[in-house]
Amino acid sequence: MSIENSIMWAEIHQEPEVVKNAYFKNKEMLEKISSVVNQRKITKVVLVGRGSSEHALQVAKYLFEIKCGFTVSICAPSVVTLYEGKMDLSDVLTVGVSQCGEAQDVFEVLKLCKESGGVCVSITNQRNSLMATLNEYYMNCECGPEKSITAAKSYLSQLTIVTALVYTICGAKSFSDRINRLSDIVEKTIALRTQIEEVLPVFRNVDDIMIFGRGLSYAMALESELKIQETCYMSARAYASSDYRHGPIATTKRFVPAIFFMVDQKTNQDSVDLFNRLKEEYKVNSLIVTNNEELAKLGDMSILLPKEAEGLEGIFSLTIFSQMFACLLSIKRGYNPDSPIGVSKTTVTI
Repeated sequence: MSIENSIMWAEIHQEPEVVKNAYFKNKEMLEKISSVVNQRKITKVVLVGRGSSEHALQVAKYLFEIKCGFTVSICAPSVVTLYEGKMDLSDVLTVGVSQCGEAQDVFEVLKLCKESGGVCVSITNQRNSLMATLNEYYMNCECGPEKSITAAKSYLSQLTIVTALVYTICGAKSFSDRINRLSDIVEKTIALRTQIEEVLPVFRNVDDIMIFGRGLSYAMALESELKIQETCYMSARAYASSDYRHGPIATTKRFVPAIFFMVDQKTNQDSVDLFNRLKEEYKVNSLIVTNNEELAKLGDMSILLPKEAEGLEGIFSLTIFSQMFACLLSIKRGYNPDSPIGVSKTTVTI
């Protein structure tokens, strides 16, 4: 199939507007939740989701901890659904995210929060779903029906909403302006198709890819890993550049290419140090994805993102890069990115 016939590709191109809709159409509810959280002086957060939804929440975890100083955990739903654990969520903000809204295990955690008297927030792309009917603190992704099985625009809308939730709770008064900047970054990244196509030959015929980042970039690497796995049927693996040194480095192979995400001045140096070591000791062929022209020169290959793609803006830019990379590579390998084998739009786990 051609890229122009891909539903996923078409939906990626809707994402500049998706970012704006996800925020502005939920702005009133975001402010309502913020008011309740601050009035109750809640400083603990539990996040629950599966797949891409969990990866959006991984970014939120970093942001809640960095921007608000909250104590945050990513919930393992089996604690509630299988082990019958009775967590005390009475003074907790619990945020559940699911594209389809039918995630039974996510629902059960939210239900426990509601019964405990905590602040229970659900985010879905289906208004009449199980999760959407749970409580008053509901937000819709506002990205319209997602026809591609592979989540693209729904992921970015979830990421936008949970990011906006953090900044609204923490009192960021100018976030409306930032949303416009994030939308602009998304649009500029979509224009990088030619750069991405130029690096695809290195990855077309391999079975494995390593993806490295640190902090927020690592959270995004997890989503990139998933997109490559489900569209290209490759064994992609994401690592925090800090963790990789603690054992996994022993598995490094010269002919397994690596992708390094470097869009954060706070964490870039750690990824650079790992890049240098893998290049010196293993001669690994590497792609650096960055907004920094000097860092781009280090790689065997590079994708130069817009210079504004730094920190949070960098995560939004990496989202688009990862989706475009997976979609283009899938078609280059002879697959259909819109309908990955064995993957369903509505996946229910207990």
